[in-house]
Amino acid sequence: MTIKEVEEQLGLSRATIRFYEKEKLITPKRNGNTYREYSEEDIVAIKKIVILRKLGFSVAEIKDFLEDHVPLQELLEKNILDLQEKINEL
Repeated sequence: MTIKEVEEQLGLSRATIRFYEKEKLITPKRNGNTYREYSEEDIVAIKKIVILRKLGFSVAEIKDFLEDHVPLQELLEKNILDLQEKINEL
């Protein structure tokens, strides 16, 4: 799948998709003419990234999750604690 197809399917900008690649959250293959070729695995990862970003997770936290360094449950529990602290501050 080309970057244009990913843009259309997921409603993301090309810059956002390339940012995720630059941050090594996804690693699309390059075909013979050096164009990016996005796999279904890349699409699934991008969808996860979008959801986690909407929940307020940092790129570093998402990277840890995608690389299986931190389980989702632990990531969510930490996020809940952070939100509780922010609520208490308000």
